Amino acid sequence: MGETTVSRGALSRRSFLKGAGAAAGALGLAGVAGMTTAQEWLAPAQAHAEGEERVAYTFHQDHCGGMCSLKCTVRDGRMVHVEPNKSTDDLFESICLKGISEIQHVYSDHRVQTPLKRVGERGSNEFVPVSWDEALDDIARNLKQIQEKYGPQAVMAGNASESGTAGQFLSKVIGAQGKGRSGVDIGLGNGLDPAYGFGGGYAKATGEPRDWVNSRLLLTVGSNWCESSLPQVRLFFEAKEAGCKTITVDPHFSTTAGKSDQWVPIEPGTDAALFLGMITAIIDNERIDEEFVRTRTSFPFLVSKDTKLVIRDHEEDPSAKEKETGEQNPFFVIDDATGAVVSYADCANPRLSGTVDVGGVEACTVYDLLLESQKDYTLEWASKVTDIAPEVIEELALEYAEGPSCLAMGWGGNDKMTNADIAGHAAAILAALTGNIGKVGAHVGIFTSGDYIGKTVSLGSWKLPSDLKEAKNEQPIYDARTKETSVRALVSAGDILIQILANMSKTVDWVNTLEFVVFIEPYFTEGCKYADYVLPATTRFELLDDFGNVRSGYNQIVVQQKVLDPLFDAKPDLWIQREIVERMGYKDVLPKTTVEYCEAILAGAKDDYVKELTLDQLKENRCIWPIKNAETPRREFMDGKFKTPSGRMEVYYDFLVDYDQQLPRWEPCSEIYAENPDRERFPLQLANNRSRFTIHNQFFDAEWIHPFFTPSIEVNPKDLEASGIQDGDVVEVFNDRGSFKVTVVANESVRPGCSRIIEGATSDYTVEGNIQSVTNDTMIERGYKLMNGPVAPYCDTIVGIRKA
Repeated sequence: MGETTVSRGALSRRSFLKGAGAAAGALGLAGVAGMTTAQEWLAPAQAHAEGEERVAYTFHQDHCGGMCSLKCTVRDGRMVHVEPNKSTDDLFESICLKGISEIQHVYSDHRVQTPLKRVGERGSNEFVPVSWDEALDDIARNLKQIQEKYGPQAVMAGNASESGTAGQFLSKVIGAQGKGRSGVDIGLGNGLDPAYGFGGGYAKATGEPRDWVNSRLLLTVGSNWCESSLPQVRLFFEAKEAGCKTITVDPHFSTTAGKSDQWVPIEPGTDAALFLGMITAIIDNERIDEEFVRTRTSFPFLVSKDTKLVIRDHEEDPSAKEKETGEQNPFFVIDDATGAVVSYADCANPRLSGTVDVGGVEACTVYDLLLESQKDYTLEWASKVTDIAPEVIEELALEYAEGPSCLAMGWGGNDKMTNADIAGHAAAILAALTGNIGKVGAHVGIFTSGDYIGKTVSLGSWKLPSDLKEAKNEQPIYDARTKETSVRALVSAGDILIQILANMSKTVDWVNTLEFVVFIEPYFTEGCKYADYVLPATTRFELLDDFGNVRSGYNQIVVQQKVLDPLFDAKPDLWIQREIVERMGYKDVLPKTTVEYCEAILAGAKDDYVKELTLDQLKENRCIWPIKNAETPRREFMDGKFKTPSGRMEVYYDFLVDYDQQLPRWEPCSEIYAENPDRERFPLQLANNRSRFTIHNQFFDAEWIHPFFTPSIEVNPKDLEASGIQDGDVVEVFNDRGSFKVTVVANESVRPGCSRIIEGATSDYTVEGNIQSVTNDTMIERGYKLMNGPVAPYCDTIVGIRKA
């Protein structure tokens, strides 16, 4: 039996509920009888105390991607112990301090305890508690009236990944719009993924971190993996112990940089320039993998010199030909033996260089165009842009080319720059030139998140009637704020407003034009302040039924088992959705229980062995089940075939010809570039970092984490000295978009001219204001041609600081 880790003195900074009444006044939360202080609810049970003790299993926060399977001990109705589920291979046993902190966090003073109705102005944080029936009846009535007046698409319903199934069904059942593209975590993937037809625009790595032990080099660029992937960080050290050299490129001396064999500091927003310089070094030093380049990539494909478009067989409609014959539309190459122009599929040894006539069109190879394009990107040029010495760039390139190498990027840092797609595209070129893809120990992409790290299975879903469909999205949610839109109401499960929308003043202006706003949240977040109703959702640990969800990630099938009865007056998000849609006239379309929902997920799985699983079997196995063949790491493209029309790495993007980005061309960031005249007023780049303490805007209210972390801005002492600000001062961080106030920390690890803050800091945890008040929301025109639309460039932000 695990001993409880709770103590009466654990909450040193803010007593639970601040005596209930204080928090109720501040947040509009309702106190609960018999649950008034931390000491009463979190007091440890005595070893000899009589009462019920049981164990349940669940998985943690699919929002963070760690997918940790947890064993939870409940004593006298309280969760008192959380530890890793040891019913699996010890490689997959994982937990971090966020999971451990849930012993207190589920009882947080920021839990929404009862349905809340707004009584003041939006943003004033004035609410009164109401009953579920009153809230649900009024919500259904308002949504129905808005749809009858403006059309079904006048409601937008979406989620921010925090609330399980919430937002999954609502938009489909009532014919509302979803939130559309979010602009989050897609910067690098927009440029990388078209090359191999994989990753869905999120730059999913082509292999697992488990395969790093087989790598000669792990080159980490723009990722602080040892912080942001804490549950799997042991794999980094196992790779080092196996002889893998680790090099981290980061503007700041990060945790990962400190644990690496070499740290290479770089000017923020210039990862693309580094990759372009490396490409030049690889070509000039003749270190390309010529066999791979000729037979596994589109470098030999012919391109019109006039239009810059890849030459294809356009004698008939390509889609019709594929449907009729099963053959892909052919691309053309030069046969090295005969010099003839032939289909790539009929040529085992194409030329990499050459100019030919194709039906009266002068054409050359993609590789020739790359050589021409790279003339602008010398080592000296790359050094000037990145502030990395030319010899260091060349050394990085040659070490990477030797392979097997992994190029590991991240969803923070450069991914949140307007030029991130160029960096992703250049990374694809690097992998293609060197053959560092589809081999043991050779991968590229973002090695994070449980469903991205390892093997997964295709699970089923709850099938809705065929006539129930989500309305077509008129535009992504970020454009709904400034462009013509039909949206008149927003239903948000999770804090969409803070998590995915930069430039808070623009967001608030838009929300205030809406007729109706509903938030479904376990915790009272910043966005809740602008809602007409806030509905209390349960956490991952609370259910009405025995099981709540089934997921696949990190080589396991994991199940959410009931750990606690719903706390306060909270309800599971599926229950909330069902109650709303039934009041709107949609009877019997959603599962009656979460158990029924879980059974549908298993029954609809693609693999027979998963279909045959029952919840009782999973319960017997402590709510975790290994995926078949999980003993070997996931490795994509080992057969050399890619998920592209040609089956090869297609590194030439002629869909971007209008923007001269068919091959990666350098383009500075929209705001943080050194020559920006606004940097005289706003001299510091603001980086939004991920950390081991939070998940986006979640866990700021976890009291047990507060002794280790509170929101602050980190600045190099030299920059503070120049402005007369002392370490520990409260400062105002500002630009033309807005401002917020936090404590400043002098930190020599931060690059001069830069500042760092943990992402998601909101006004309940800063001195004043929230980080999204200043962040950049520029959406570049080229972005709308990319896989997932333009990226929200949070880190492409400049600010000034002054003593508050």
